[in-house]
Amino acid sequence: MRNLTFQRLVLISDSKKLANQFMFPKRLNLITGKDNSIGKSTLAKSLLWSLGCDPVIDEEWKSNDIKSILYFTINDKEYFTCRGSHSIILGAVGGEARRYTYITGDFSKHLSDLVKFKMKLPNRSDGNLETPPPAYYFLPFYIDQIKSWSSPWNSFENLGQYANWKNSLIKYFTGYLKPEHFDIEENIHDYNEVKKKSAEKIDKFQSAVEVIVDNSADFPLSLNTEEFSRIQEEINTELHELIDYQTRLYDAQATINSSIYDLERQYELAISSANELEEDYKFAVESIPTDNLECPLCGTLHDNSLPNRALLLSEKNSLLDEANSIASKIAELKLSLTDLNKDAQFATNEIERINKKYIIDNNASERDLIAQVIDTISIENVSKNIQVKIDNEDLKISKANSSITELKKDQRELLSTKDKEELNSSFMSKLLENIETLGSTGINLSKVKSPTDYKRLLGGGAAEAARGLLAYQLSVLQQIHGAKTCIVPPFIIDTPNQQEQAGHRYEAILKVLMHNVPQDFQIILCAMENDALNEFKYGANVIELNSDKLLNASQYDSLRSEYKAIQLTVNNQSEDD
Repeated sequence: MRNLTFQRLVLISDSKKLANQFMFPKRLNLITGKDNSIGKSTLAKSLLWSLGCDPVIDEEWKSNDIKSILYFTINDKEYFTCRGSHSIILGAVGGEARRYTYITGDFSKHLSDLVKFKMKLPNRSDGNLETPPPAYYFLPFYIDQIKSWSSPWNSFENLGQYANWKNSLIKYFTGYLKPEHFDIEENIHDYNEVKKKSAEKIDKFQSAVEVIVDNSADFPLSLNTEEFSRIQEEINTELHELIDYQTRLYDAQATINSSIYDLERQYELAISSANELEEDYKFAVESIPTDNLECPLCGTLHDNSLPNRALLLSEKNSLLDEANSIASKIAELKLSLTDLNKDAQFATNEIERINKKYIIDNNASERDLIAQVIDTISIENVSKNIQVKIDNEDLKISKANSSITELKKDQRELLSTKDKEELNSSFMSKLLENIETLGSTGINLSKVKSPTDYKRLLGGGAAEAARGLLAYQLSVLQQIHGAKTCIVPPFIIDTPNQQEQAGHRYEAILKVLMHNVPQDFQIILCAMENDALNEFKYGANVIELNSDKLLNASQYDSLRSEYKAIQLTVNNQSEDD
């Protein structure tokens, strides 16, 4: 099994001139101490924070304005990240490195490529599939002290940026969704975009027809067959060219009305966006006292400095310029529409003239009748032309629906019913074994069929329920190991002695961690000093924290120099590019 292994973590606080470094040279690693408030959890969280995750961190630690360097290996190749308050660097030791301003986007893609994490999730704005931030990759491999022992798949903050993501993520990790599933899902999204655009065009075409009908004469026609045949014959012979001309005029009117409709929507959007930027600028100036603003969804710190606030005004002015340009185009099109209306009036006058030519008895009612028929036939011709366009778009929608149906069929065929049953059976076998080993047989598993049923783990007292959740987490790890859906990172478990486990139960938990977690996983265990840890300590790398907590002054200068050297190297690489 391919794996990611932590090697060394460097933590630096420039504001307090403190620093420290911690080594993780073995498969088993224990972070321990005699007290509860010495930084065990914070050290474990710092490993994940260094890779772009957002674990729950207390305000006192945040006040240190931490910078970090994390060295790790992927299949024995050395990499590092270097994270500060405004950026994160990712690169290969001795090779190229790159700075990223945001955790989302390119950084998430680069890290996911390194660890072969192929999961994609649809964003809330337009449904486009994208690589989720690193927290989603590390979720199965981190049990935090606060949330995970009561609510699995909830170890990090800011996980609300995607809707209904848990089932898809669990299915991907445990082998129910293949990487090809997301390739097909992207194709499905593309076809849905085709449907959306065609539907919008149909709405515009229908609006154009309504405009023409509304602007046409509204006279009822009541003709018998003989009258209509006579008038139609005259029109087909003498007025054919005029009708063709009038049809083209109506068609041009429809096209211009459609363009005006589009431009007016663009104008409204530009004005609305400019107003929003104005409000953003006021908010940035009046409501944010600092030079940084933290995103409530992804936790990214955004620049709120004076140059960045000025950029908001610049973007607002650009939008207003664009709105003015659109308004000019609308005015030009309306002038063209006025000219078309004049041409249409000319055509009407010509019809009147020809009517007089054909009707010498000056019968006003018959003359009006001919004009109405001509107008009606012209409008029907334009409507037919537009209906052809509507039918074409309907055909595109129909073809897209057929393609989506085929793609969804392909998705279903990626995992047969037999494969799914085997995965369910394999998971339940692991879960039952772990439940038995951990002594949590009081947990009711009657409604649990697969890894997505974690909310159906019922029963047991507080201590037994905690062991039941641990059994579930271990079963998921074992399933991931078998599914081989990604390179596996270290398994970090914070304080497994939940709900004051009885001595023999705690020993059983530690033995399960040592022997039932696949050997490919590096394990980072946080726990207070306890005799039950003695077997785990044997052969493990032990990091024992004391009252001095995590940082000290003695290593600040050397570690700060190491951090500075990385920053300079990346800056020089950027200049070379």
